[in-house]
Amino acid sequence: MERQIYTLTTPRVREFASRAITQAPDGWTVRITPPPRTGAQNAGTHVIYEMIAQAFPSDDTAGWKRYCKLHFGVPILRAEDPDFREAYDKSIKPLPYETKLAVMAYWPVTSIMDRGQLARYIDAIRADFEPRGVDLSLSGATA
Repeated sequence: MERQIYTLTTPRVREFASRAITQAPDGWTVRITPPPRTGAQNAGTHVIYEMIAQAFPSDDTAGWKRYCKLHFGVPILRAEDPDFREAYDKSIKPLPYETKLAVMAYWPVTSIMDRGQLARYIDAIRADFEPRGVDLSLSGATA
């Protein structure tokens, strides 16, 4: 049996998912997770990184993305995902700060967040940068 992922959108898909569960060998794991982040949320985070880079040109957009992932995304995932916490704590946490920042270019953080986590991530960025004078309001439903 191969790994299978079902997005529960219709009764028929739920039937297939139920059937896969009943046919799965002993020892397999079933994980029910919230829907992934939206494309609008993803686009919104990139706009936010650009806005921060414009306000603070001491770093570029990619640098601010790494900063935000480390300072806001990592704490959210460490608090909510035991597997992430274990992997991060063993691999990244012991590293010097500058190395942690560099690793954020490659370490998955926002890409593995669900909608709620990404919304909290955006809120945390706003809570930090708006008091510093950066207007991070996004037009429309970007975030």
